Amino acid sequence: MENESSLRAPFQNLLDRSAKLFNWILVPEDPIFLRGGKRIVPDGTVRDHYRIPHGWWESKDSKDKLATEASRKIDLGYPARNTIFEDSRRALLYQDRRISGEFDLRQPDSVAHLLGTFYSHELAEYHEFDHALRDFLDRIPELAAALQNTIAAAHKNLPAFQHAYKDFLELCRSSLNPDTSPQAVDEMLIQHILTERIIRNLFGKAEFTHQNVIAQEVEKVIAALASKSFSRAEFQGRFDKFYKAIERAAEQTADVREKQAFLNRIYEGFFQKYSWKTADTHGIVYTPQEIVDSMCGAVERTLKEEFGKGLGDDSVVILDPCTGTGNFVVNLIHRMPRTKLEKAYRHRLFANEVMLLPYYVASLNIERAYFEAMGQYEPFEGLCFVDTLDMAESAQLAMFTPENTARVKREKDAAITVILGNPPYNVGQRNENDNNQNRKYKQVDHRVRETYTKDSKASSKSKLDDVYVKFFRWASDRLGDRDGIVCYVSNNGFIDRIAFDGMRKHLLQDFTRIDHIDLHGDVRRNPKLSGTTHNVFGIQVGVGITVAIRRKGLKPALRYHRVPEMWRKSEKLDFLETGKIEWRTLEPDAEHTWLIPEHADEWREFAPLEKLFDLYSVGVLTSRDEVVYDFAREALAERVANFIETYNSEVDRRKRTKGTFLFDDRIKWSEGLKLNAKRSRQAEYNANCIRSALYRPFSKRWLYFDRILNERVYQWPKIEGRVMWVKVGAAWPFFALAADCICDLLPQGGSQCFPLSHLKDDAPAKFGLSSKLDTFHYIYALLHHPEYRARYADNLKRELPRIPRAPNVAPFVEAGKKLAQLHVEYETLEPWPLEERHNKAVPFTWRVEKMRLSRDKSEVQVNGALKLGGIPEKAYAYRLGSRSAIEWVIDQYRVTTNSDGSLSDPNRADDPEYIVRLIGQVVRVSVETVEIVAALPAFR
Repeated sequence: MENESSLRAPFQNLLDRSAKLFNWILVPEDPIFLRGGKRIVPDGTVRDHYRIPHGWWESKDSKDKLATEASRKIDLGYPARNTIFEDSRRALLYQDRRISGEFDLRQPDSVAHLLGTFYSHELAEYHEFDHALRDFLDRIPELAAALQNTIAAAHKNLPAFQHAYKDFLELCRSSLNPDTSPQAVDEMLIQHILTERIIRNLFGKAEFTHQNVIAQEVEKVIAALASKSFSRAEFQGRFDKFYKAIERAAEQTADVREKQAFLNRIYEGFFQKYSWKTADTHGIVYTPQEIVDSMCGAVERTLKEEFGKGLGDDSVVILDPCTGTGNFVVNLIHRMPRTKLEKAYRHRLFANEVMLLPYYVASLNIERAYFEAMGQYEPFEGLCFVDTLDMAESAQLAMFTPENTARVKREKDAAITVILGNPPYNVGQRNENDNNQNRKYKQVDHRVRETYTKDSKASSKSKLDDVYVKFFRWASDRLGDRDGIVCYVSNNGFIDRIAFDGMRKHLLQDFTRIDHIDLHGDVRRNPKLSGTTHNVFGIQVGVGITVAIRRKGLKPALRYHRVPEMWRKSEKLDFLETGKIEWRTLEPDAEHTWLIPEHADEWREFAPLEKLFDLYSVGVLTSRDEVVYDFAREALAERVANFIETYNSEVDRRKRTKGTFLFDDRIKWSEGLKLNAKRSRQAEYNANCIRSALYRPFSKRWLYFDRILNERVYQWPKIEGRVMWVKVGAAWPFFALAADCICDLLPQGGSQCFPLSHLKDDAPAKFGLSSKLDTFHYIYALLHHPEYRARYADNLKRELPRIPRAPNVAPFVEAGKKLAQLHVEYETLEPWPLEERHNKAVPFTWRVEKMRLSRDKSEVQVNGALKLGGIPEKAYAYRLGSRSAIEWVIDQYRVTTNSDGSLSDPNRADDPEYIVRLIGQVVRVSVETVEIVAALPAFR
């Protein structure tokens, strides 16, 4: 007779697959810690997205008496609220501690009935918790607003509060961030009031606010807030239902990891509902337990295999620099031998957190994990309330409280050998009006500039301002001259983006071996992906796990593994749990490219496009498109004049307030505009600044071209005449388009523009040509060649084009001339003869609100009265990036509403047929472009 372990696999597979239908997961052998430290291990636990358990499964040997074994397990403490006991032939389902059914597993209908009953059962306390939690999170903005009003009144009317608040604000500025605003302090108080009861009761720590060194300081301010108009107990009573629901759920949750997991979800939901700016700046994203476990396991294996050490060894000193809720430290505690845990916990384990709420949670999580492991409570003195990147500064002020200062000093003096965690991934604010920009760090920023930035050959290096880049630089330096390990989960962009070539160079200099798991999920590179479905964090950017090892005597290596691009989040997390990774060893080239594209050797032999011009420029960056772009010249002039008046008033106001910068929300601020205002530079309206510009392919608009109102004009004041507008970056497929006006930067990677007037004198000779114009046309045709684009697609994602010399250049010159004329003069062409199909039931008009393509793309619905049919299928083969030329026109030429309520209207009163005529003209451009390109000869 087969035993239990060999029989349970089929049922485990069945539960695993069926759980996913509910967006739940089956966690095999997930231990439960009972009161008194007793540990039991069901064969499987079904959990929801909060990691709350909804059911259990236990497999028994078919020789056993199932009912007897089930009763014995329940007596030992195994759950019986919704638990399947089975022996591969039959199953007993216990619900609410009673048998609710017996099922024959050899009958499909009976199995279906079992699963239906199992998944439909609601554990009362969790059902109540789930509803209460959603209600609480939905009400957070309302509750926070009420608290903000109370605090605002106290600022005006309560001297005791004003005094305590002033002291606390100065404490935050001297200890955490010199730019701490009163609004940020208000946020800290609101966070504390709304959540400290949850934290206390979930972990059974009624004395928390009196013991925690940071909570004590916050409590001083909140105590001063108490008045006749505000009672904390009365305020919290408004959502007492939620508190009681989570407390009842906590009573049923003995396992510290369950408490930790759904508290993490609460904390993430809290920030997303209450303060998205805080969540965005600090990269507050819940790290799935599978990723935490995988990374901690990787560190443990690396210590053993490469250093011959264990996590608890005396020479292993560990730091999580951005601990969040302490997940990584908790995982490490579970992995350490009890014989070594006490000394490691006291002396060799450190963690930092700069946000108040996760700091609280981390403190309780870590201390509870230690209690569960050792059976006794001990405060975690290794947790610091501090901004890790601040600690790189040579001068260090007092860090919030004497106790916290002592912790920070002890950490600074520690010989750290392992750094692991999840650094923030945010690159900066969405716009300057958010006032949400990442902090500047004098020492770390300097180190990034003198290493990563200095050795980068990229034309744009702004991506190196990303916080996770700073954390890599800081970690490399924090190890000092010691051997050690850095293990981060982070944005994946540094692996292959051109801006990170200097960073890649230094990582291989700073470390002996680097292992990188590419979890992909970059929605911007592959629009077929969904962030919520395919990304392990549910975000838009790709994610990776890096283990960087420094060890004298270790053979240098760069190892890489990429999961299948279309894997879903659950598949990626399942893969990480297996720990089975097939590494591919990479050999970087001289340009510090790790993922070397196919045909790289021949690509390097071609002439770099940028080396053929003595001047070229990225497209114009306005940072306020809605203000300085418009289809109508008159509307643009009026809007810009109003904007300038408002902006100049703000400059005057700043002068009157002696340097205080008072933001006017009517202004679309940017970094450059703020700098101009601080320098008291006023703008002046000039009608000659209104210029024609190509905003998107075959979509011209008027642009107010001005150094103050445009964030960056780059080299455009020096450019005249015809240019090649080249889309760069990995987010969109490559394209090139000729133009005779200013071109926009374009989103997601940007663009570069190459002017005919700045082609170098020696450029024609490189291709056996006699004139610059012929050379320009030769290059333009070659950039359209289908085989060139396909063969070097990966190269074109990474860098600007390189130009080969074709065996026969004359056909390219002629083709380039025709293409450039089509693309520049498209508005003067005879339209393609499309069929006008009229709806006589609707009064005729040329006006366009929003055009639509038919399902088969053979016709365009212009408006309710008119359709244009007979579009040739081949017209859609002319694509510029992610869209065909026709689809660009349909997308751009529609009436939209700007954020200020004004309309962006492409219809022309002086030429009402313009848009309909344009459709026909672009169809002609598309068809003829496809035909010209198809006739090109081989380019090599």
